[in-house]
Amino acid sequence: MSFGGPRRRSSAVSFSGLSHIGDSFRRHPVVRFKRKGAFTSGITLGEAQANVRLSGWDSYTLHDLHVDGRGRIYMKVNWPGYPPLNYDIPVDGYDGYVDLQSLARRVGRAVAHYLQANRIPIPWDRIELQSMEEMTMGTWYLKMTTV
Repeated sequence: MSFGGPRRRSSAVSFSGLSHIGDSFRRHPVVRFKRKGAFTSGITLGEAQANVRLSGWDSYTLHDLHVDGRGRIYMKVNWPGYPPLNYDIPVDGYDGYVDLQSLARRVGRAVAHYLQANRIPIPWDRIELQSMEEMTMGTWYLKMTTV
């Protein structure tokens, strides 16, 4: 169910703007990971660590991601049946835009660490990183699926 106007779907990265203060239906920014030339979003954990080319590489600014003064965002990784872990993810940028491939690679490293730390027995090529959604300013929740 969608509230408001239509969302742009042609880009790998979509940003739903912030609504008015006090609005109970506040939309959170979403970063989608999409391979260059692919029709659907999502990259495997192996592709993220191999620095795969992503489309929409210049769609986000550092300001859009609410990067803190140290150039980092906070990401929460959670897997059913295991405790969540929070990670500091450094965000690189150039001319004010986020390097999305570098961000995906660092997110992939954090997920790999999480899987190893919790001894979750799943091959990395079966885990697909779909998107990150901002829960609070500068704190992101990672959405991933298995294929």
